[in-house]
Amino acid sequence: MTVTVEPLMLDLARPFRIAHGTSTSRENALVRLKDHVGEAALPPYYEYRLDDVRAYIESLDLSSISVAGGFAIDHVLQALPKGPPPAVAALDMALHDMWAKTVGMPLYQLLGLSDTKSVVSSYALSIPTKFDEWKETLDSVREYPSIKLKLGSGDLAFDETIVRIAREEYAGILSVDANSAWSIPDAVRIIPKLQKFDLAFIEQPIGFGDIDDWHLLRRLLRKPEVPLIADESVRTADDVIALAGAADGVNLKLAKCGGIRNVRRLITIARALDMKVMIGCMVESSLALTAAAHLSTLADFVDIDGTLHLANDPFSGLEFSLGRIRLPDRPGLGVIEK
Repeated sequence: MTVTVEPLMLDLARPFRIAHGTSTSRENALVRLKDHVGEAALPPYYEYRLDDVRAYIESLDLSSISVAGGFAIDHVLQALPKGPPPAVAALDMALHDMWAKTVGMPLYQLLGLSDTKSVVSSYALSIPTKFDEWKETLDSVREYPSIKLKLGSGDLAFDETIVRIAREEYAGILSVDANSAWSIPDAVRIIPKLQKFDLAFIEQPIGFGDIDDWHLLRRLLRKPEVPLIADESVRTADDVIALAGAADGVNLKLAKCGGIRNVRRLITIARALDMKVMIGCMVESSLALTAAAHLSTLADFVDIDGTLHLANDPFSGLEFSLGRIRLPDRPGLGVIEK
């Protein structure tokens, strides 16, 4: 079975600024397995690149793959050698698409899950540079039921003002994501101040190099009123287990966790540890976002708005209506290449 890897260039509609830097475009990888495709997100702040995806895919022997039944696909995915999680995720997407199309059902139905009629994704806003423009931005998203603010400007007072103005201007569900920007002393200083703004959660407040730091933060904060969600700190089952008792929940993304099968496994582990679950995304096309959306009814929080930030989306799949998600009813992932 022929498998190819090619670059997938995605341009953003406008510069998007987070603590890791400002992006105007991204180069992801597209994995083609016959007529089925998967996407590997390759953010610049992670260590994997297109050549890593290509090297992994080209090292595999996929000539005997058969996904005629549920046990077959689980066997195939379990037998894959370890490799870059984005590469594994892309192949996992393509294989799930093949499996569900063989049966003639949308993937979420084949997985025994519900449709997404009740699912709402947050809409992420990048770190502003000017507060007069910030108010205009907030006015433009007033009708969205949930927004997530990117923080980590390098100035705690500026971060706090971002949230204060947002809460003054916006009445919906509000959450924040520091993308690892704060030191532990900074986090201890600002998190109690942010709690008064009625936040749904605070995501990745500290660096992701040492999970012990999460436990230290928990001891210093005692019991914060706002759930703390780990993102960059969690990629594997071991990470989820190590975070139990320190983080209130985990943000699981297909690209960093190795695809649909692995994310479902991590969800099960997180639930067993009484942790909240978030299904998130990176800068990705509707291909990867639709794949993630098939799991969205398993999550407490959903953040798969990436296609709304793109100037060019080469795929069509899930649809948004002010943050409300609707999956296509086509077999497989339900994604169509434009």
